[in-house]
Amino acid sequence: MSTPNRPTVAEAPKPFARDTFEGASAVQRTAQVAAAPAGDHGKLMSEYLTGARPPPADFKQVMGYEPYQIQTKHGPRMQDPFGDASAPGKIGPDKEFDPAAKTHDYGYDLLRYYAKKGTPLAPEARKAADAQFRKDLFDYANDQKGFGDKWKFKTWAQIYATAVELNSLRQGYGPP
Repeated sequence: MSTPNRPTVAEAPKPFARDTFEGASAVQRTAQVAAAPAGDHGKLMSEYLTGARPPPADFKQVMGYEPYQIQTKHGPRMQDPFGDASAPGKIGPDKEFDPAAKTHDYGYDLLRYYAKKGTPLAPEARKAADAQFRKDLFDYANDQKGFGDKWKFKTWAQIYATAVELNSLRQGYGPP
């Protein structure tokens, strides 16, 4: 009588180390796993967008570009080098909001990346990307000197952020 073959449990990938990345090489800073980590996908997205977590190891191969980091007055942000503020007809302050849009585009590309890998992120990830976009828009608006400029940019920030959030709701908070 033979015993049935039992599947073996593969060694689980090591969790991402929460180190500071000062002085670390690009290889050391690259996440080791492609599957979406278990846990809070909203927090995961926030870590990706602020550079606290490096891009997945094969992100460039799958998505066709390597994100880069910029330093803003409100902290580091990861950017899609090909992203931009995609306002219909380029109305509003699209150039001024470009850094926020490039970070948001990277977030959406992370949603697409994980969907392509067969492990889509939970809706909280898209909500976190949209929340970071809103925060970055309003940070820019609040950094303006005069009342008129603050009012103008806050108005446009509300329009842009609301449009993005309504589109995410329409798309069920999944990959765009």
